[in-house]
Amino acid sequence: MLTVLALTACGAVAQQRGAVKNPLAVPTIQLDKDGMFTVDDCPTSHDVLDVKLHEGEYCIDRVDIYADGMLMQSVPVYEDDCITRHVVHFLDANFDGNVDILIGPGCNREYSTLIMWDREENKFVHATNDGFTVFNGDFYYDPGRMVVYRMTSSSAFETTYTMMVWQGTDLQSEETFLQVFEPSYHDFYHVTHRYTVRNYYSDEDIISTDDASELDAPWTKWAIIPTR
Repeated sequence: MLTVLALTACGAVAQQRGAVKNPLAVPTIQLDKDGMFTVDDCPTSHDVLDVKLHEGEYCIDRVDIYADGMLMQSVPVYEDDCITRHVVHFLDANFDGNVDILIGPGCNREYSTLIMWDREENKFVHATNDGFTVFNGDFYYDPGRMVVYRMTSSSAFETTYTMMVWQGTDLQSEETFLQVFEPSYHDFYHVTHRYTVRNYYSDEDIISTDDASELDAPWTKWAIIPTR
């Protein structure tokens, strides 16, 4: 009886040691007070996955993804995308519970590429942004609403934000909003209150108030317009 118990215990320990970690596990990301996160909040390492970038003549031309040291998949990077920054972040970009890989800075003036786990294809594929395989702009990911906000600086006086949603592996624009920074341009943009967010195309207020406490997330992050 003692021998049987000992063998059983050893078998259980061996099973635990041999347990395979999930290569698609999403890393823990701390959300901000508005329930969102940016690429800067995402880790650059993963418990199981390792990413090696291969550089061609001018930019990265291939991404090798390893799981526990074994090559899992090679993903080509299109020459036209011209990804030059060797920065890798792990995140769940489309809120499906699987890890995605963003390569590049993801900031306004440089391109990045997003390699996403496709459940239907059962492999990593290039995500697209309104049909384009490169991403540029500052992106805010909102898991609570399952939307992504893209910030682009249009001028020194105003900034636009676009609310985007996922359709498969394509991040598509839904609505575009405007924040005016310069009080002297309030009349030009028909801004009547200190805190105003407008629909960029219909020229209608989403919210316009002098009381910052009336703003809901994510507008509390962005819709702070200087006083006249």
